[in-house]
Amino acid sequence: MADKKLIAKKLIILLILMFVLDRGIGALLEHFYFTQKSGFDARANYIINKTNADVLVFGSSKAAEHYDPSILSDSLKMSVYNCGRDLSYIYYHYGLLQAVLKRYTPKLIILDTRPNEFQIFKYRENLDRLNVLLPYYDSHPELREVCLLRDKFERYKMLSKIYPYNSLILYEMVQFLPKYQKDNSENGFIGKTGEWHGNKPAYNVNDEVDTTAALYYKKFIESCRAKGIKVVITMSPIYQTIDVKANRNIALIYQIARKNNVPVFNYLTSFTNPKYFYDDLHLNRSGAELLSSKIAQDVKSVYRLK
Repeated sequence: MADKKLIAKKLIILLILMFVLDRGIGALLEHFYFTQKSGFDARANYIINKTNADVLVFGSSKAAEHYDPSILSDSLKMSVYNCGRDLSYIYYHYGLLQAVLKRYTPKLIILDTRPNEFQIFKYRENLDRLNVLLPYYDSHPELREVCLLRDKFERYKMLSKIYPYNSLILYEMVQFLPKYQKDNSENGFIGKTGEWHGNKPAYNVNDEVDTTAALYYKKFIESCRAKGIKVVITMSPIYQTIDVKANRNIALIYQIARKNNVPVFNYLTSFTNPKYFYDDLHLNRSGAELLSSKIAQDVKSVYRLK
């Protein structure tokens, strides 16, 4: 009996110690995370908590590297912020949008869309990437819906204060090195240099459609429309050969757009000169400047902006 009481006492002490350590280390990681001055996490924090730009651009690395806010702003006569993020998917953009809409209502949203937007990921990469939103789980209830898509046990994992940061720790530490203290973006835009000198490969068609991803894409559009926000769907250029008519993802994008009365600007095959690309999927700065000017003119035309 005495041994059982001793074991129980030790177990209680261990649990208390684990709780204290979890809270203490979690608080330290939280401090590091929210004091970053550069990188995608710092920009996400700015978007979620601070930006009040008239125009927001959403999308993956193609958005971050293809849309120059200075050109868009000059042409549209509105403030612009680029919310694009490398290796991000519609769940992330939907969550980010909900956080923005809780604070204010932008005038225009540009949603850059890939021709494989609804592809099925064997290892759930698109859901795992939602780890970057976990630090906001407690403070921003509007983000919990997408955060909980990661795993059926996610709500229980979030009881830990370390868990939201455990996959971001190394990245957070790197951001405090002197050379990372200055943000390398221009209102979220990351201009690339160099020209593509490779071949023009065939686009790897993925005909599978993730219906849940398509649902959140639809919900993204509907959230904007419910707030009276002007929306445009864009498909920015790639230096690949693609059969647009045979792509089921693109067909579904047009279907969602028609149902919500949203214009689609398809520029996938618009740029045929490799000098505007730095690889076969991404524009360089010159290409981004040209595309940004084109998009601004098309937006003004469809929405009759001066």
